[in-house]
Amino acid sequence: MKFHIQTWGCQMNDHDGEKLSGLLSVDGFEEVASPEEADLILLNTCSIREKAVHKVYSELGRLRAEKERRPLLVGVTGCLAQQEQAALFKRAPHIDFVLGTMALRQLPRLVAEAQAGRARVIDTGEYPDNHLFPPSVTRRHDSAKAMITITEGCNHACTYCIVPTTRGVERHRPFQDVLAEARGLVERGYREVELLGQNVNSYAGGCTFADLLERVAEIEGLEWIRFTTSHPMNFTRELAQVLVTNPKVVPFLHLPVQSGSDRILKRMLREYTVEEYLERLGYLGAARERMTLSTDFIVGFPGETDEDFEATLALLNTVGFEGSFSFVYSPRPGTPSLRLKDDLPMTVKAERLSRLQKRQTQLTRAANERFLGREIPVRVETRGPNDHGWWLGRSAEWKTIHLVTGPGRELPFGELIQAKVTVASPHFLGAEPV
Repeated sequence: MKFHIQTWGCQMNDHDGEKLSGLLSVDGFEEVASPEEADLILLNTCSIREKAVHKVYSELGRLRAEKERRPLLVGVTGCLAQQEQAALFKRAPHIDFVLGTMALRQLPRLVAEAQAGRARVIDTGEYPDNHLFPPSVTRRHDSAKAMITITEGCNHACTYCIVPTTRGVERHRPFQDVLAEARGLVERGYREVELLGQNVNSYAGGCTFADLLERVAEIEGLEWIRFTTSHPMNFTRELAQVLVTNPKVVPFLHLPVQSGSDRILKRMLREYTVEEYLERLGYLGAARERMTLSTDFIVGFPGETDEDFEATLALLNTVGFEGSFSFVYSPRPGTPSLRLKDDLPMTVKAERLSRLQKRQTQLTRAANERFLGREIPVRVETRGPNDHGWWLGRSAEWKTIHLVTGPGRELPFGELIQAKVTVASPHFLGAEPV
């Protein structure tokens, strides 16, 4: 059988897709590049926002027509599968099986049952060892960076967030397992890893997260270490010290704040005030000036006033974030925020989001312009130029780099090169290899 996986969502979903691909490959299935070639299509879903859910159901509608034309198995996994479970069959009866986020290793069994003709196969159970997925099974994408899951689930209770429902409580991999996987990846040629979790800095797999970073950094041949995502309440002085002193830990921090209003933060149950958030950024000391800081904002949370939103804009300006992911509040099923009165017109929410993103674009452009004329290390992330003639790379600060080369020049995939920045836009840096 030939299979194709479509993935929506975060890095955790991307890495889950690699695990699912590995499970099917071990069973003798062949991965193909397009859904038209596949006998099995797996939708690896996200449900953190309503828009992501709409995309999945739109694709399911297309696949319904596809199934009427030819034999085809359709499975749904990921966060939407865990959230909706058997209800998915009611809305999309042509789905053959549903696989929850904590039951990934049951995929071959569910596929076999669907192949045998069993209808509406489902497993959304909570397996206690699901976070201990064997790295040898994972089939990694052709990428310059390798992802490593160190923890799954979240013990925080933000009122808007579906993650505790779709991913469960925190489970932590033993640090020995994480180190073994990282060493194996370096032996395979990877020089950069990204440590993943819904809340990586709450890691408790036999050492603290700061300790884990130091241990991973000791691996010979590894050049850069990234991590995502962090919760401000678990961002410690110890972690900040490692971030600013260990040369292998990249100078990039994504620390979601969500709002600049203490009143809204309290309604969100974020467990900190703006002052406490700024205090944690202060742990970085003078090194903060050479770091790239990014964050998340939710605009139009129930009860957000003009004053609350202005406080968010003020925080954006105070910190000077170089990047942010910002969205209009998206009500999610079963979350406590559904009980809050949400009567702010969408036109107002959209206008606020536009203002926030416009200001962020200005800050990002100004930050990127500081790179002009500098020579920086860049990891080559493509095996050839794109349609515009650019090779794509990434800096330690998570800047997208468009590399311009002379005719016939090849760049080493996955390796670091020196490049001089010649162009700065809000979305990328242009550079020439030195």
